[in-house]
Amino acid sequence: MSSDNPLEVKLSLARLGRVNTVLAALVVILVVLAAAVFIGGARVLPWTTPAEAAAADYDEVKAVAEEGVIAFLDVDYRDMDPRIQAVKEISTGTFGKEYTAIAEQIRQAAIPAQTISKGKVKQVGIRAIGSKKAVVLVAVDSVVTSSQTAELKKSDTCPYDGARCSKYRFKVSLAKTKDGWRMSDLAGVN
Repeated sequence: MSSDNPLEVKLSLARLGRVNTVLAALVVILVVLAAAVFIGGARVLPWTTPAEAAAADYDEVKAVAEEGVIAFLDVDYRDMDPRIQAVKEISTGTFGKEYTAIAEQIRQAAIPAQTISKGKVKQVGIRAIGSKKAVVLVAVDSVVTSSQTAELKKSDTCPYDGARCSKYRFKVSLAKTKDGWRMSDLAGVN
């Protein structure tokens, strides 16, 4: 570039102005994206990290184990069909088949005894989790009323008249299916 030609300097300044404008626009875009990630966290990114996938599995495993145990303990002799269906929908494998086989017996036992049972999850802990299987421990308090508990009075262990209160601990085995995590076994533990 020679200093004798002022037009050459003007062209360079114009080109420099365009470059600065493009760079300024890129900086603004990067700042906006960085702010979005900072404020929204990793969930605004278009991909899932392995840690996020594992956390999602942990959350789903805990939720399915809780839901399964609550569904299993939910009995109301006046309306058993949706309760039985809830357990079937969250079950798979041998447990699903075994529960389906005894569902009618559960219904027939609940009706004459006028059984109503509700559970409340107290604690949940994941014992083991892999890509296809998980084991979860669930602690539940249960309140049962029936024709056999009608004479019971409230006590230190059960604050309800006409009810029996129990504390259960379950080991819930889960299997990952195409529909998500499902209960594959349910066992009481001491």
